Amino acid sequence: DLGDKQGAISDYDQAIKLKPDYAEAYNNRGIARRALGDKQGAISDYDQAIKLKPDYAEAYNNRGTARRALGDNQAAITDYDQAIKLKPDYANAYYNRAYTRAILSETHKAIDDYQKAVTLYSTDNPWRQRALDEIKKLQE
Repeated sequence: DLGDKQGAISDYDQAIKLKPDYAEAYNNRGIARRALGDKQGAISDYDQAIKLKPDYAEAYNNRGTARRALGDNQAAITDYDQAIKLKPDYANAYYNRAYTRAILSETHKAIDDYQKAVTLYSTDNPWRQRALDEIKKLQE
């Protein structure tokens, strides 16, 4: 619900005002902004989260997703690469990199990343099945 997202942004604004070095608040505000369609605002927040916490894999992954949404697929892959470098068992980053590689027609690399995501997701995670479905589509 949009009201919740606006309220969340206000809450994160307040948290950042009280603690300007709160990387998680920037990351989470970025998530809320992106959900409201403010991709550039989201990227600015992810940039700040990364500046404050350079090893913040989730912020790299989130920035990659926002960049992909803006059509900047190469920059998105660079962000996913960094997220994976920082957190080698980060299934979502492998999934997102696979999705982006598929957009770029890098089919074999996309399949490899989806397969890695499948091995990292728990069996009850719905994203695991999505990755398996994407592999099937790419192999057709």
